Amino acid sequence: MANNDTVKTEYTFELPKGYVDEKGQVHKEVTLREITGADQEAMLNPSLKNNPAKMLTALLARVITKLGTLEGRQVDTGVTANMLKSDRDFLILKLKEIDSGPEMEIDVECPDCSKKFKAMLDISDFFGK
Repeated sequence: MANNDTVKTEYTFELPKGYVDEKGQVHKEVTLREITGADQEAMLNPSLKNNPAKMLTALLARVITKLGTLEGRQVDTGVTANMLKSDRDFLILKLKEIDSGPEMEIDVECPDCSKKFKAMLDISDFFGK
């Protein structure tokens, strides 16, 4: 496969707030890899399946490959559990965007006439660009 044909599987972003480690250092740059089938299977674990917050913590620990100066296994569930909610929400939206693109189709119902239709929602509008 030629270099220009390589598939991008990792993406780097800047967190809205940043993770503050035990030394007080703020880590804002984060690199995520795409979610794999193995990640999806791991999320079916009964201890995670019925606890969305715990599932999110475990998933983020699996897909974050770098967080500031922290790399690989330094980013574990202890780190992802202590991230701010706004940063965790941001990362979930970015994972969704990586997986499906920035737009999401939603079902809408007109409050006046009750007519149902589909609309496109750009999820990146929820965060500053």
